[in-house]
Amino acid sequence: MRLICCLTSLCVLWAARGASAESARDTTQISWSSKQPEGSSHHPKNPTSIFIDHFSASRSGTDTYLQTQIAALYSNHSVVTTDDIYFDIFRFAAGDPASIAIREIDDVEPIKRTVFVKPSRRREGEGTVAEKAVFGGWEVAWKNKEFKVIVATWAEAYRQVTQWHIITDEPDAARQFIRSCANYCSSFRDVVWVFEQGSWRPDRGLWESVQKASWEDVVLEDRFKIALQSDYRSFLKSEKIYKDLGVPWKRGLIFLGPPGNGKTISLKALMKEVNVPSLYVKSFHSWGGDEKGIRDIFSRARSEAPCVLVLEDLDSLITDQNRSFFLNEVDGLEDNDGLLLIGTTNHFDRLDPALSSRPSRFDRKYTFPDPSRAQRRDYAKWWQDKLRSNKKIDFPESLLDEFADKTGNFSFAYMKEAFVSALLTIAGRNENDPKKLNFPALLLDQVHHLRHEFETTEAVSSSSSSANTAQTPQNDGMTGYGWDAMQWAAESMIFQIPWIELKSR
Repeated sequence: MRLICCLTSLCVLWAARGASAESARDTTQISWSSKQPEGSSHHPKNPTSIFIDHFSASRSGTDTYLQTQIAALYSNHSVVTTDDIYFDIFRFAAGDPASIAIREIDDVEPIKRTVFVKPSRRREGEGTVAEKAVFGGWEVAWKNKEFKVIVATWAEAYRQVTQWHIITDEPDAARQFIRSCANYCSSFRDVVWVFEQGSWRPDRGLWESVQKASWEDVVLEDRFKIALQSDYRSFLKSEKIYKDLGVPWKRGLIFLGPPGNGKTISLKALMKEVNVPSLYVKSFHSWGGDEKGIRDIFSRARSEAPCVLVLEDLDSLITDQNRSFFLNEVDGLEDNDGLLLIGTTNHFDRLDPALSSRPSRFDRKYTFPDPSRAQRRDYAKWWQDKLRSNKKIDFPESLLDEFADKTGNFSFAYMKEAFVSALLTIAGRNENDPKKLNFPALLLDQVHHLRHEFETTEAVSSSSSSANTAQTPQNDGMTGYGWDAMQWAAESMIFQIPWIELKSR
């Protein structure tokens, strides 16, 4: 009986509290369309006080709160609100200053943070101090239209939200402004879009690196060069042919082979040449898991098509957990027209057979193997021609064959390191020393040093691999994709592409 009485008392207390809370909510409810009466203690004073009052109290729904309160404050105007990630009036003004002018509003007190902007390169200076607006207002003149824009930025869950409020008497003009600004900021001008840590970001540095690449920097045997270049060039020009044949206009390529033999420089040369957006994926991981990451990646690629979608280290990206979802996206449950998908891998033998052996996902495989003896000699010959005018260096013909013989299993990256290290030794000596250094001896000494490093690393890797093999049974289904079979199988669709980087970076 006592328990029933206690429960009854609690119910009465909760009901009273609920009624009190409901009453409180009724007295503070925001009007969506009408101006609040003068004298109301809840009427906003100005945009800054709205922002400060909100974040000084326990509230939820920041986006809705700010939107409705600013709409109430400027009730005689229309307020068009957007939190589109591509809408940024400052980037728009920086890239197209002739079409837009911006000045800060005097009657909106800004909230700013002072931040240090580090230079992209140390030699460019010590950096600078700048201000970042957390909250503020600006007057914007665009074409023959004028707007008042109030922006607020805050952290929410795993992301940062920026919400823009465009105050105007012409809402249609504001929407046109949003479209023009977001269209400009989402374009691929002077950036490569990179997906990493669950979101897309524009990477100016990668774009600059791509601009330095050229097919002239890469030496390929004619047969292989024509095959690779014709593949992607013909694809991008063949939309009508694909449509006439009734097949999806999409293409998948894999660049594979040991590191240091030119997959990256060739990929950059391709990205520079094609006049379509390039999207570069480093990881599928996102706050919503790999499935959300994969969905966001392919959704962006479809919206940008025709485009190039690059998946770095494909063997690491695809796991047992995300494989089926990835395959569904690649197979085109949605329209993948115009998608040129390029995957890179140093470990083709680790790649799932569902990707490595089935056309229509990745139709053609191009391998970049270690150079043959003839190619190693040609590489040394190129250096001989490059150094011919240097009177301090003696480069005899006999060194070509000796270098080629001693660099078996070297990648082009290892051979380049041998030449660069030898030349740095010469460059670092005293200029007043009349003695001429023995360049052949220096070069072969570097080759010997790199050979020791190469074999030591290989032995450690082999030991580690053997230990892992003893602990984890290998998949017999993958033995058909061993390195030897991959290189020499006549029935395979694999092109072997030797590569030489001509220009040092």
